[in-house]
Amino acid sequence: MRGKILQYNGNDGTGIFVADGQQHRFTLASWKGDHAPAVGKTVEAMMADGQVQSVALVGDDVLLREKAEELGGKLGGLVGGLGGTLAKGGAGGSGMALGGSIVERFGAMTLAAYAVFLLGTTMFKAVSNSLIGFGFSMWQLASFLSTFGGGGGIKLLLILSYLSILVPFLWRDRRAWLALLIPLVTMVWAVIRALSAGGGGGGGVDMGDFGILGFYLPLIAAVVLALAGFKRFKEAA
Repeated sequence: MRGKILQYNGNDGTGIFVADGQQHRFTLASWKGDHAPAVGKTVEAMMADGQVQSVALVGDDVLLREKAEELGGKLGGLVGGLGGTLAKGGAGGSGMALGGSIVERFGAMTLAAYAVFLLGTTMFKAVSNSLIGFGFSMWQLASFLSTFGGGGGIKLLLILSYLSILVPFLWRDRRAWLALLIPLVTMVWAVIRALSAGGGGGGGVDMGDFGILGFYLPLIAAVVLALAGFKRFKEAA
């Protein structure tokens, strides 16, 4: 079952998490993870006869991917519901017109670039380094950089990037297209923060550590989105 850590004592290795409205005690012996438990973190617990058998950390990238899938499901359901309503009440294939209008509004290439950006930044490693043995998705990279005071900004930009596709759909104003520049701003800022965190002291992050699927491909997708958004902004002038 899924829960959140309410309390953890590093001295004796005991803690408390809450799940389904009930509090459960656990010990470090039942903890499954590379890092020590921390208050507020989401965990997956295995129970047997009312006793905690194991407690595992649920990564931020997993939570973000679940939120993205949930949002995508809700949007898909909304679009499907609207399409069904139009199909029943309209004539001349108006039910199919809704899906067509979405593609026409954004363009197939823009929608494909958004999908690549979303999947690339949540499911693949943006940074990896075999020498020091770490690999992060873009979301995990933001958590790592928070140690240096900059990860929170990247997280916020990532969330805004994922929501940016909704802005031109919900706000019919030429300025709304500029929201598609946010993914590119996010990627550029992430590079700046990652390289500055390395500090050039060896063992830090350099351009050779960035992954193809988790960084360069989303970067290309972000450029495509930015160009599409700026083009539509200029055309609407």
